[in-house]
Order: sequence, then C-alpha cells, then structure tokens
Amino acid sequence: MSTRTWAYQRMIGHAPLVALVPGGVHQTTSVEHTPHLKPYLIYRQTSDTSTMRGDDVEQFRTLGYMIFAHDVPGDYLKIDAILEVLRTLFQDIVDQANGVVKSLWLETSDDDRDDDMGTILKFARIQVTYKA
Repeated sequence: MSTRTWAYQRMIGHAPLVALVPGGVHQTTSVEHTPHLKPYLIYRQTSDTSTMRGDDVEQFRTLGYMIFAHDVPGDYLKIDAILEVLRTLFQDIVDQANGVVKSLWLETSDDDRDDDMGTILKFARIQVTYKA
C-alpha cells in the first residue's frame, strides 16, 4: 500500500474523525469546488526524500503531508477538535504491516483564512518514513 493510500485510509477509516468532517476528506487535486458541507479536510503530499541508504541501496524514504481543516468563518473550536483527532492518528505511529517505520506530527499552523474557499482553516504537517 502506498503511504498516500495509508494516510487517506487512516483518516476515512476512523469513525470519530469522519463524524467531525461531514464535508469529507479530499485530495487537493480532486477539489474543483468548495465542498457544500463543512468542516472538511484537504490533504496533499509535500515532499519525498531519501532518508537512509545501506550498501548503496535506498532503505527508507520520507514523505511529507499537509492536512488542511476547513470550516465556516467563526471560531476555531471545531478545527482544533479535528486536529486533535488527527494527531492521535499520525503522532508517533509505527505500522509495520504497511511498511510505515514512523509517522510524526511535525506542527500545527496558526489560524488562517482561505478567501477562495470562503473558509477559516488550520493545517497540520506530518512526516511518514517508510521502507523503500
């Protein structure tokens, strides 16, 4: 399973998270219009780097992801609750069955606005190291 699929499956397979995002979970390039229901999540891959080599062969790679939580303008309480659930899904996770050596929660952004989508948002950055 690719790490992109792994990350997506972790999100849509977690009932408490799905309940918090009635607008769904979307890959960034799949969104042509603002989802009608809010809050919703948009995720994207940001980097793919070689992490460790051994015997001149790549052993591990690291992928970066950003997950954006969007909601209607107002307070950030729902977004903060969504990000806390996401943190439990991606902070210090090892999933050897899927080749994930370590998933790290790197940061949570400050409060922001997306004028194009008409929403408020925050994002999280995660890093997934996996066997090459």
